Amino acid sequence: MSRSVILKMRFSAAPALLLLCGLMMAKHGFALTLNEIMYNPAGADNTDEFVELYNESQFAASVSGWRLVIGADTDAVVAMEQGLIAAPHQYVLIMDPDYFAQGSTTYDGRIPSSALVVTIDNTAFGSRGLVNDRSDTLTLIDAQGHIRSRYAYHIGNTEGFSDEKILPQDGDSLSNWRDSAVLYGTPGARNSVTPPDRDLAVTAFFAEPSSPQSGDSFSVTIQVTNVGRSVFGDSLSLYRSESGNVLTLLAAWPTGTLSVGDSARFSHRLRMESNAPLSLVADLSGADEIETNDRRMLLVGAAGAPLAIVINEIMFSPEPQRSEWVELFNPSAVPWNLAGWRFSDGTGIGDTSRRVNLPDVTIAPQSFALLASDSTMLFENVPANVPTVIWNTTHVTLNNSGDSLVLYSADGQMIDRVDYRPSWSSGVAGISIERVASQAASNDLLNWASCLDSTGSTPGRPNSRAMPFAGGGVEVLRVQPNPFSPDGDGRNEVLSIQYRLEQPDSRLDLKIYDVRGRLIRRLANNEAAGYSGEKLWDGKDDHGRMMPTGLYIIYLEALGKGGTRIQTARRPVALARRS
Repeated sequence: MSRSVILKMRFSAAPALLLLCGLMMAKHGFALTLNEIMYNPAGADNTDEFVELYNESQFAASVSGWRLVIGADTDAVVAMEQGLIAAPHQYVLIMDPDYFAQGSTTYDGRIPSSALVVTIDNTAFGSRGLVNDRSDTLTLIDAQGHIRSRYAYHIGNTEGFSDEKILPQDGDSLSNWRDSAVLYGTPGARNSVTPPDRDLAVTAFFAEPSSPQSGDSFSVTIQVTNVGRSVFGDSLSLYRSESGNVLTLLAAWPTGTLSVGDSARFSHRLRMESNAPLSLVADLSGADEIETNDRRMLLVGAAGAPLAIVINEIMFSPEPQRSEWVELFNPSAVPWNLAGWRFSDGTGIGDTSRRVNLPDVTIAPQSFALLASDSTMLFENVPANVPTVIWNTTHVTLNNSGDSLVLYSADGQMIDRVDYRPSWSSGVAGISIERVASQAASNDLLNWASCLDSTGSTPGRPNSRAMPFAGGGVEVLRVQPNPFSPDGDGRNEVLSIQYRLEQPDSRLDLKIYDVRGRLIRRLANNEAAGYSGEKLWDGKDDHGRMMPTGLYIIYLEALGKGGTRIQTARRPVALARRS
C-alpha cells in the first residue's frame, strides 16, 4: 500500500474516532448543554426565535436523534448544510425553520462561521413558538432518551435580549442564567454574560497632580487587574497620543503573572512641556480574550478636553411614578471614566447652574451609562452591564418646557451640551427623545427625534433612531441611508453625511446639487472641520423648501491654508418618498 493511501486512511479515520469519543463522553453525562434561548426576539416571533447549545467537552459529538421538548411538544434536531457533528467547544445554533423559509435577515452577519447551524422538524418551537407571557421549560434529550439539559426561561426580557447561561459547565440552575448584555443576543458565539478565561483589564489610570502646569513634573499610575478566570500575564505600554491618532511610546512593562483578582501598579514620571492638555493612553497588548477593557485614556492638564461622551437620550416627560433620566454614550474607541465629572441643568434653557457630581463609573467604547433622578429607574428594562447612577435629589430636574443639559469633565471643560425643546418630542408621556447621529451637532434639531421603540424608550440600548457612524477605513465621504425618505413616517427621515479628512486644520465646504447641476443647499461654508465629522440633511433647500424625489449629488471640498483645495469627494444620493 502506498504512503499516500495510508495517510488518507489515517486522516479519514480521525473524525470517526473523535465522534466515537464524543459519544462515549455523552454517555457519561458530558457534551451538549442548553446555552442560550431567544424567546422574545427583536424581529418577528415566527421567524427569529432560536435555541443555542454548547459542546463543553473536548470531543466531537453528534446531535443526530437529539430532541427539544417544550411543554407537550417535541422538536427533533434536523441537519442543514453543515451536518450534525458538533466539534469540541462548538456552539450549535438551532434556528426556527421559518427564518430561512420567510427570508428573515435579523441575524445575518451576526452568526460566526464557526457555529454549527441546524433547525427542527416542525414549523415552530413547541406548539406555537416560545411564548413571552409565561415561562416555558426546555428539555434537551439525547438520541438514547437521556435528559442532558433542562431550563425554564424567565419572562420579562427586553425585546431582542435573550436568556444566556453564564458558565456552560456549571449546570442549569436559575442562578447560572442572565439576560444577555447585547441586543440580538450572541447566536452561535460566546455568551455576553460569560466571563472570559484569560482577561486582564486596565482598572485605574491617574496622574498626580491631576492638573500640572507648564514645566511641572508629575507621575502617572496604571493599575492592571486579572478579571478573568485563569492565571495570566501580559505586557503594558504607556503612550502619548499625538494629533492624527499617532501614538508615541513612553514606557513599557511586563505585567508578570497575575492570579485571579490580583492587581499590579506601574508608574512613570513625565514633565508638562506646555499648558496644552496631554493625552495619554495605557494599553495592554491584547493577548487576552476581551479587548474592550485593555485600553484607557487619560487627559492631563487644565486646558481643553475632547468630545468623548455625548448626551444620547433624554426622558424628560416620563409616565406617572417613573423616573426622569438621561443616557450617555461613548462613541470613541477607548473607555472613559466619569470620576470627578459633573452633570448640570437649570430652571430652563440657558441655565446650567444646578450640578451633580458623577461617581467612579467607566463607560466602555460604544457603550452606555444612565443618569436617573430616583430609584424607579430600576423598573426599566436596562441591560445588566449598563451602569446606572441614581442622583436621588431634587437639585436636578428635567423640565417639560425645555432645559439645558451639560456634561463637564473633571477639569471643568464642557464635554457636551443639549438645549432640548418640547417641540423635539411627540408630546406623549413615557416617550423619550433620541439622538440620531453621535458625531453630528448636539443642538441640531434634525439630530433629535421621538423614540420609535414599542416601549417608548431604549435606556442602555442602541437608539431606535440611531444612525451609526462609519468608523474606520479611509473613505473621505459616506452617506446613509441611501436612499433616504423625508416623508414624515419616522423612518430614514434624515441623511447622514460623514467625512474623514487628511489634515486636522482643514476648512470644509459641503454642498448639495440637483441632477441639473444647480446648487440647492450649502451645509458647510469654509468652516473648521477637524479630522472627521458628520452633517445632516433633511431634504430641504436653503430656503426651507422640500425638494422633490430624485437623485442629488453631495460634493465635499477640504481647503487648506489660503483656500487651496486639498481633497474633494462626491457621492450620489436618492431622495425617495412613499407614494
